[in-house]
Amino acid sequence: MNEIPQILEKKEKIIWDGIPKYAPYMISAVVISLFFGLFIGFWTGGFFMNPLLGLLLGLMVIIFGYIIGHLAYKFTHYALTNKRVIIQTGIFGRNFKQVNYDDIKNASVVRGLINWIFGTGTVHVFTGEMQSTGGKHSQIKPKYDSFKYILDAYAVLKKLQENLTEMEEGLYGGKNVTRNVRVVE
Repeated sequence: MNEIPQILEKKEKIIWDGIPKYAPYMISAVVISLFFGLFIGFWTGGFFMNPLLGLLLGLMVIIFGYIIGHLAYKFTHYALTNKRVIIQTGIFGRNFKQVNYDDIKNASVVRGLINWIFGTGTVHVFTGEMQSTGGKHSQIKPKYDSFKYILDAYAVLKKLQENLTEMEEGLYGGKNVTRNVRVVE
């Protein structure tokens, strides 16, 4: 259910909206639930010395993961407006991530194996936010807001770039301004 139109400002217009393609979205959800299901199944079966209990618990985790993935898919929507990027998620309530165009430092398309197989792509939007990987050997990595598994990702990136250019030209009186992004490793 797309609820993005309900949060738009008066003069804001949607330029592009879309949803992830179902098959690659669900494959990623099923792979994650399969991993956890196998882990819990083997752990439970070994701990209680009951392989049947482990198998049943593992299957329940896999089925639950599929159901959660399907529900998450139904409420995932993406939009480009004339002012910002909007990502809608949430199963029980709606979560909206909004990135104004003047906060965007970089945008790119990533196509991994699943995207390549299904002819989709993921559009990454980088605002300069960084995140820690945590753990013993933690690293600081860029944090991306993403339109995952969308058809024609390159066309969406092109629309985003055109809107960024229009916004910059409006702000800087038509001067060609480039963004400087410095990556520290």
